[in-house]
Amino acid sequence: MDNFTIINLQALTGTVAIILAFQWWIKPRIANLAIQEALLPFVFLNTFRYLGLSFMAKEQFYDGFPAEFLNTVGLLDFSTAILAIIAAISLKNKWSIAIPLVWIFNIVGFGDLITAFPQFFGLELYNQNLGFIWLMFVTYGLATFLSHIYIFIRLFKNLKKK
Repeated sequence: MDNFTIINLQALTGTVAIILAFQWWIKPRIANLAIQEALLPFVFLNTFRYLGLSFMAKEQFYDGFPAEFLNTVGLLDFSTAILAIIAAISLKNKWSIAIPLVWIFNIVGFGDLITAFPQFFGLELYNQNLGFIWLMFVTYGLATFLSHIYIFIRLFKNLKKK
């Protein structure tokens, strides 16, 4: 089996597993929570996006790999982590600017992923020796992607209530 097939099978299986866990265990526990409380764990999950700086670390990729892509992904992931930390603190403290901060964090973080994932495949990163970055992509990357979708759903529902 080739790497493209393997990574896509892993991504599909991971997506199904995350959605099932969300539907069966997480959603029933957060459905009736205030928006600040419901969003906090999903925002907090993204505080670990500092791991994206690994793309910029020497010896993580072969020398011929496009440095522009690696630097962009690393810096956008790191920026998302910082925004997530600020948004999580604001949610936890129920600051009046919490929801606007979550919007900013979510737009930046989701924008990062929807530009990085196609580039990942376009550059055929899955055919490189990625080490733990492969694991990050098919686990943490999926979880953060799906967390952004839930955050958007909850934010838009919140808009309709007003």
